[in-house]
Amino acid sequence: MTILVFSDTHLYLPFDQKKFNFLKKIISDSDQVIINGDFFDDYMISFDDFVKSKWNELFPLLKKKHAVYIFGNHDQQKFSDKRLSLFSAIQKNYYLLTINKKQFHFEHGHKTRPTLDTVLKMSWMIKHYGMILIHFFRNLFIKIFRRSAVQILFGRLNNGSKKIIKRNYHPKNNEIYIIGHNHFGEVDEKNNFAASGMILYGFAQYLTIDSISGKIILHEEWYDR
Repeated sequence: MTILVFSDTHLYLPFDQKKFNFLKKIISDSDQVIINGDFFDDYMISFDDFVKSKWNELFPLLKKKHAVYIFGNHDQQKFSDKRLSLFSAIQKNYYLLTINKKQFHFEHGHKTRPTLDTVLKMSWMIKHYGMILIHFFRNLFIKIFRRSAVQILFGRLNNGSKKIIKRNYHPKNNEIYIIGHNHFGEVDEKNNFAASGMILYGFAQYLTIDSISGKIILHEEWYDR
């Protein structure tokens, strides 16, 4: 059985058919799903509008896969309501899973790399228009320079998270902390770490975990072609 772990899809409007098709495919190909935060982006769309949008066509499939939903900084628990159960069986701030004597600790990762929205009191309007600009310029940069832009924007962010996990969480040898948030996928079991990347701006990284061996594989591709 295959466990799919993805994060940072930041779903909002306008609806993106290519992104939808990609998500539908990888979810369909898995046996279980863990959404590791920032599934939708509250700074861009309300939860009510998200639930009513065409993105809800993914909900029955996610429910069928008994999806575990982990709250991120852009989709915090306070931003949503009981309709989370439309597309997830479990909702948590973190989730633990043991496979083949390995303990996997899933959390979104904003505690390992604080961002302005988590440390400063800002109005929704400031966050909203700030995210519009951020998404616009990131998308443009990545469309032009492709993976080089992804590497420049996000490639080093995991390093800081690894240090904080080591310092604050003190992982044991059999523990692996799997985060999203940093928008760059990585598997570094020597440092008890993995990152699920993002599915955003036409670029996709996600993890699969074998439910028997516990082997983690990082997948990477473009979905905008």
